Amino acid sequence: MQTQPHNPNLTRYVIRSSDVISDLRINVFEESSDKIIWYKERFLSDEEIVEHLVHNQTSTILWTIHKPKRGWYIRIRSPSFPPGVFMPLLPVPRSSPDYADAALYFSCRTNNLPLSPPSTSISPKKSGISRDSVDSDTTVVHSYPPTPPVAPIVTPPSPRSLSTKLDEIGPSPANSARTQAKPIPSRIAQFLLAPHSTPHIPIPQQTDQTSFITRAVSLFKNHKPSHSLSFTLTPVDNIRRLKTAGSSQSHHLIPQSPTPLLVFHDTTPVLTFRSMTGLLEINRAEEHMLGVETSFWIAVSLSYLEFLEDREVSGLCSRCSPLTLLLQSYLAAMTD
Repeated sequence: MQTQPHNPNLTRYVIRSSDVISDLRINVFEESSDKIIWYKERFLSDEEIVEHLVHNQTSTILWTIHKPKRGWYIRIRSPSFPPGVFMPLLPVPRSSPDYADAALYFSCRTNNLPLSPPSTSISPKKSGISRDSVDSDTTVVHSYPPTPPVAPIVTPPSPRSLSTKLDEIGPSPANSARTQAKPIPSRIAQFLLAPHSTPHIPIPQQTDQTSFITRAVSLFKNHKPSHSLSFTLTPVDNIRRLKTAGSSQSHHLIPQSPTPLLVFHDTTPVLTFRSMTGLLEINRAEEHMLGVETSFWIAVSLSYLEFLEDREVSGLCSRCSPLTLLLQSYLAAMTD
C-alpha cells in the first residue's frame, strides 16, 4: 500500500483482513507499523452472529456487533450497557434529504457543542436534540455512554483563614479555573455512513499518444468491485451546517462537501479474493470535539465495512452463473 503524505490533523489506521478462508479476523494496525491496536473476530450463537472488537494489548472486549442468522439488523453494544440496550445502524429513509444508496445512520451521545445548529433528524421519528452550549476547549473523552466529568468539590475556608491567605499569596489562575469548572453537557447526535467513491488512479486524458490499453487499464482499476467499499462517516450537524451556509452563498460554482469525521479508503488490490486492505482516516479535531473514544468509531466502521462487503457479494451473486454459485457454496461450506 502506498504511503500517504503526513497530515497532523488525521489519525490513520490500516485495516487488513486475513487471506486465510478459515480465519475471519480483521486487524487494525497503526499506520506504517505491524502493531495491532484492535481486532475483530466472529462467533456464532444460537440466533445471532456476534463479533467482538478486542483491544489487542489487554485482550479486552470493548464492543460487540450483533447480526441475525436470518433477517437483517446491525446492533452495537458495549459490555457495560444494561441488558437489551444497543445502538442500531439503520437504513436512511428514502424521504430523507440525506438518502443515498447503501447509506446507514445511527445516533449516539456526544459532547454538546456550541457550533451545532438546531439538528434536523434523519428519521422523522427521532426527537429533537438539546442545544445547551459549552466551551469547545473543555471537551472530554467519553468511554461511552458519555458521562460528564464530576465538578470538583471545593471546601470553603473560614473567613479568618481566608483573609490570612489573601494577605500571603495572590490569586492562582489555575485554582480559579478549577473552581469554575462545570459539568460538560451531552446530547444525542446523529451520524451518516455513506459510500464514497474517488478514483484510485488518475484517468489519463485522451490524446493521440494515449494508447487504448492505458485507458482500459485505468478504467478497470477505478471500477473494480472493491472500489465500492470506500465510505465516509459524517456528523449530520456538519451536513446541515453546510447546507445552511450554501443557501446564503449560492453563487459558489464549486459544491462543497461536509467535513467527515472519518474516511475509509479501500486499497484492496485488483482481483483479490476474500481479503481486504484499506486506510482509515479519523479527523482529530472532530473526534476531540465529539468526545467519544476511538474504539467506538472503529467498531462502527468495521460494521459498515462488512455491510458493504455483504451487499457487494449479494449483488455479484445475482449475476453469477450456476458454476460460480456452486463454487461459492463450496468455499462457504469450508469455513463452517
